[in-house]
Amino acid sequence: MINLTNEQKELFAYIDGILPGDGHLKYDFRDEKQYEFAVMMSQLSGDADLYPGKLKSLELMKAYQEQHGLQENEPQTADGWTNMFKIPGLNLTTDGTIASNGLATVVGGYASMNLALIVQSRKTKDIVAHGFNNDFAKALLTVSTAASTSKEIDVNSYLHYQYTTSSGSETASPQSGLVKKQDNGGTTGDPVITAPARTTTKPNNPKAINIGLGRPWTDQGGDSQFDYAWYESTQDHPIGKIPFVGSATFSQAISTPLEPNTNFLLDIYVADEVGGGGAQLNPTDLDTVYKAFSIDSGNDAKLNWSLPAGASTTDPGNPIVFGNVTWSSDILAYFYCQIAVVLSGGDGSLAFATVQSSDSPDSDPLDGTYNMKPIDFIWHCLGQSTSVTMADGEQRPIADIVAGDKVQINSEGDFAVVQWTNKGAHKGDVYFIRTEGGDELIASHNHVIMTERGPVPASELQEEDVLLTRTGTSKVASISKDAYSGLMYNLATTEYQDPKHFNGEIGAFYANGLQVGDINAQKAYRLILANDMAWVKKQVPDYLHKDVESFFQAKKDA
Repeated sequence: MINLTNEQKELFAYIDGILPGDGHLKYDFRDEKQYEFAVMMSQLSGDADLYPGKLKSLELMKAYQEQHGLQENEPQTADGWTNMFKIPGLNLTTDGTIASNGLATVVGGYASMNLALIVQSRKTKDIVAHGFNNDFAKALLTVSTAASTSKEIDVNSYLHYQYTTSSGSETASPQSGLVKKQDNGGTTGDPVITAPARTTTKPNNPKAINIGLGRPWTDQGGDSQFDYAWYESTQDHPIGKIPFVGSATFSQAISTPLEPNTNFLLDIYVADEVGGGGAQLNPTDLDTVYKAFSIDSGNDAKLNWSLPAGASTTDPGNPIVFGNVTWSSDILAYFYCQIAVVLSGGDGSLAFATVQSSDSPDSDPLDGTYNMKPIDFIWHCLGQSTSVTMADGEQRPIADIVAGDKVQINSEGDFAVVQWTNKGAHKGDVYFIRTEGGDELIASHNHVIMTERGPVPASELQEEDVLLTRTGTSKVASISKDAYSGLMYNLATTEYQDPKHFNGEIGAFYANGLQVGDINAQKAYRLILANDMAWVKKQVPDYLHKDVESFFQAKKDA
């Protein structure tokens, strides 16, 4: 517990009085009290000496606003993704103590992010639980409160966030704001979820639910690499579809009849860890979801829902469809759904149940909350005309490669055994790469290509880049992004690597004579950058370099 001074309590009261109806305040530091509150929230972590850039960021934001006014609204991509700051969970844990969790995600990623999650008693106005987190050069950050001894439920949770996006610039203004959530009350047992769930014995990513987009219906479950597959042969872009089947039992009967936005409310959204940003389920798609919920015929306190996965063209299922946003290839999505119902006791009391993605799904402390794995959507490949170099030097069409084949992985002639392969229908833009040596390759935007300067996604290649080939090197002659319609393929020469125990290895093979990354290379590439302090420093303004050094030292000491 943190006992606040009267002055600090007054700042909380002031902020409560000016918070918008949606509970999200973007600070206006021309208001001195908002600035004082943000500084207080930043200092509560007690590590200002290690991370002096946190306060410097607030000072720069204040100076910017005093000169230019408020920053523009949160950006939104043409694909519909937007910056998102949320408090998904606030409730008692299974041992009866209060806890909360929050998340922040920024479209295109952030250079730095600092989060402070504060749970305040509405009675004493003191802090009964708190958590802090920071990170650099990523796209999504979560935070949870540390273990608390307080069993108070009459509380508010506040998520203070501040971040920078400009690489190496001290002129661009940092961003900062606050999100508030009141206690859920009306606790219940955890929801029971049967989908999404693990259905395959050989998942591509063991830490996630694996969904293949543009894959045959048969490429799911069993010993495939996907838990679910969506056959979208006519799509010119992938659409996120998430099966959602389960139930929640409340402490007493649910008010009837169920009326959306009256006595029954759903809040459903996803956040993208890779590209950044979040997406709320739009009203049209949400209407379809509401229709899949019903009160159990044998238990009027139990709510059931069924939005199943597809099995075939004639049985396409009825999943949650995020039709308002375009799924990029290789997206790791965090899914959140909060269900609120009015109970039939006559006093209009609310009860809540929550399903949320978590990096530690087996740890389930919040009462009324089901933690599930994040969802790994896979939609990236090489063109069907690609030839792969086998261990004996033979050139074989990538479409003919099968698990167990041996492929050459470097110029020394070393080989790897193919763990598995995949293919998918692709109708959309791809990159056409041609070298001065005459090598040509068709690749999706994030397929990793090996160059003299290291692994590089296809979309970031430059014409002066020198690519690694079977016989040496060859300079890029041209790169173009053009439409493509047809099958695309990929294969795995490495196993999935847990980010917490990453060994720095990037799986590779030769495609049309060029050394490229395997299906796990995209994740490995991002991990290599995230663990390179020199690279991270280049992504942030100079005044944050001390913060980066402290961050890496803390990781080393952990």
